Amino acid sequence: MRSVPSGYTKIGKVNQFDDKYTSHLSLWESKKPDGGFTLVDAEAIKPDQPYDKFGVEDPRITKVGDTYYIFYTALAKGLGQPDAATGIRIAMASTKDFKTFKKHGVIGPDRTSKAGAVFESGGKLWFLWKDEQGIERTMMTPAPQNFEDANEWKKLWAGRDIGPDQLIGPQKNGYEDFGVEPGAPPIEIPEGLLLVYSSISKDMKWTISLMLLDKDDPRKIIAKTEAPSLRPEADYELKGDVNNVVFPCGAVIDNEKLYVYYGGADTVCAVGSEDMATVRKLLKPFKDNPAPKPHK
Repeated sequence: MRSVPSGYTKIGKVNQFDDKYTSHLSLWESKKPDGGFTLVDAEAIKPDQPYDKFGVEDPRITKVGDTYYIFYTALAKGLGQPDAATGIRIAMASTKDFKTFKKHGVIGPDRTSKAGAVFESGGKLWFLWKDEQGIERTMMTPAPQNFEDANEWKKLWAGRDIGPDQLIGPQKNGYEDFGVEPGAPPIEIPEGLLLVYSSISKDMKWTISLMLLDKDDPRKIIAKTEAPSLRPEADYELKGDVNNVVFPCGAVIDNEKLYVYYGGADTVCAVGSEDMATVRKLLKPFKDNPAPKPHK
């Protein structure tokens, strides 16, 4: 999880703090999916590189082969700086045992972006990520075969038109008309790939929703929930560093129950669950309904 030492000051409404703000990733473990977590390593991955010296946060973890890959938001500039967004990139680390970690550097595009994850589907490697430069939208890009090599990512992005990579943009429905951000890496179920994601409204409320992707071609959305599956309701979700936030980074299915691990008001970590039978009922055939683009 993302851990933030005390001593910083909030100076803006959303994700803006003075330059005393920093973050690292802490490691916790539990024998049960719904609680009882104990701290294993308070600073498993630290901000110690030029590209992440102000923070490492919001991890997504996927396993490919015998290795776990940790994709995280890397902060190269203080969040109090006017150009802070130009220092927000997607970086990657890896581990085989969660005792030693190797950083691979920035692997996302050279633009403001977050929420990356590589996963296998249909015999191919895919990169799911959020473009945050101009419009908050979820993207799906083929990943390089040797995705541990940062140079291979640079070759991928060089001159690439990312327009066709958009999976879904803001929707005209009142709860994701500001943007759609990937949450947990996709989970394969018989019907397809279940994606838990963050839906963002224009009045800056973060909710959690679900969609189903085609497992042979995850660039196709099969179904989607028609309303948020989880909204900020508890005090710890309504008030904190960023108010009105439930924000997912991880999810598992255990005994036909979906568990979603999420941040509450960017201050605490929590878990919610739902029976898969209910999840399946909530997924409805997808119809894209793009929100109007804001006037410049």
